Amino acid sequence: MNIQLLFSCFLAFILSNYNLCSQEQLGLRLDNFSGVNGVVLNPAANLTSPFRFDINLASAGFFIDNNYGHIRNTHLFHLIKNGKDPDNLINGVYVPNDVPTEESWLLFDYFDNKKLKYASASMHLMGPSFSIKLNNGYSFSFISALRAAGSSHKIPSNADFYHIDRIPFGESIDIAPSNAAGMVWSEFGINFAPTFFTYNGKLGFGITAKYLSGYEGAFVETPRTLQITQLPGDSLVLENGLINFGFTDSNTNTDIDPAVRRNGQGFSFDVGAVMTIEGEEDGYIWKLGASILDIGKINFSKNTQLHQIAQPNDLTLGTLPLNQYSGFADLTDYVKLLSQQTLGDSLASRVGNSFSIGLPTAASLQADYQFYPNFYVNATLVQRLKFNAQAIGRDNILAVTPRYNSRWISASLSLILRNYQQLRTGFSVRLAWFVIGSDNLGSWIGRSTFTGADVFFGLKVNPFRTGPWKFASGRGKGTKCYDF
Repeated sequence: MNIQLLFSCFLAFILSNYNLCSQEQLGLRLDNFSGVNGVVLNPAANLTSPFRFDINLASAGFFIDNNYGHIRNTHLFHLIKNGKDPDNLINGVYVPNDVPTEESWLLFDYFDNKKLKYASASMHLMGPSFSIKLNNGYSFSFISALRAAGSSHKIPSNADFYHIDRIPFGESIDIAPSNAAGMVWSEFGINFAPTFFTYNGKLGFGITAKYLSGYEGAFVETPRTLQITQLPGDSLVLENGLINFGFTDSNTNTDIDPAVRRNGQGFSFDVGAVMTIEGEEDGYIWKLGASILDIGKINFSKNTQLHQIAQPNDLTLGTLPLNQYSGFADLTDYVKLLSQQTLGDSLASRVGNSFSIGLPTAASLQADYQFYPNFYVNATLVQRLKFNAQAIGRDNILAVTPRYNSRWISASLSLILRNYQQLRTGFSVRLAWFVIGSDNLGSWIGRSTFTGADVFFGLKVNPFRTGPWKFASGRGKGTKCYDF
């Protein structure tokens, strides 16, 4: 058996089964005029918005990244152009960097280092959503979204391809416990945030309660150290094997017609606080925020399979036809084959019909400083909080973002440290009601080592006049169209 394929399938089991292509979409969240979009990062964020109301018509973010493998010398446009032909996808493991290659080739390779590995992907489609600010300091918002996310963090460094490839036959490899999870779900949320005046600014609190519908979900975990030994003849010896996994089979079971089905439900909430310190000029000098995001889970109870491979003795696992694996629709058949080869019965691994997957919970801190009128610098920290193996892990983010903000135009440039390993550059621009940007600008420009891509955009409607909503005569502060 090609052990490279075994570990590739461990990641692909979660990530490739959803058509996922920014994790945090900073350009949509940090703008002073972000309105209801800012509530996603901090439920109290709308309290500092100058708008009486804000309507998100549609916004979307797509993100994928990893430090396990890469494609050499390419960028996203080059990848899209040449990826249409499968003959251009070349295994570059044994192709030296100094060997001339065709312009159209996409050489995939693996990183060779001692770092913990990760792979993550997310999609966030925010549908019709709105927020309203009242003149009593209260803010109300409604949020609708379709989301997808999958991840595996802390993959042991000795599970990377080059480490395993160098181990001779008959020598065992200890793989530390690891896990991965992913799902596709929709959410509808109600946000409420009151604000209070302080001696030198404002203090606000916010909470968003959301109802969740789960469509597809999957997880896999190895809760104890797994010992693997390669043998000649494409075989592996597994020792101390314990693998727990589950997945929805709406689209992986040949006995069920493929369809989009609601297979689970759940609830979640976000909480946050924002404090401003104001100066003599309009706006604030400092804005400080803290939030906890995506506290909750989805219970999948329809069209689900829960499995366990509990190894009673040392087991020699022969060749599995992984090269013939053609996609998500074959998953149920391959699980039966794995159960047959490990437990002697194609149905023995199935131990239940329901499971839960936790949302990508995280804690976030934000600090915003206005050092000159309309010019700001922001620091944002997002720290993953993962309480069990059957939960999606969010990427850790530390970002510093200087930006220019005005009513009709904004621009920002971010320096982003992802998972405390990889440094990225992000950029976004807003023209009136349209926002576009990326938290990984390097994936779009310049041929380099390609590990993933990121893009986000948004279209919204908000008033020309700013200020809280007043139900009487109520006029806010006017802003002329041509004022920048």
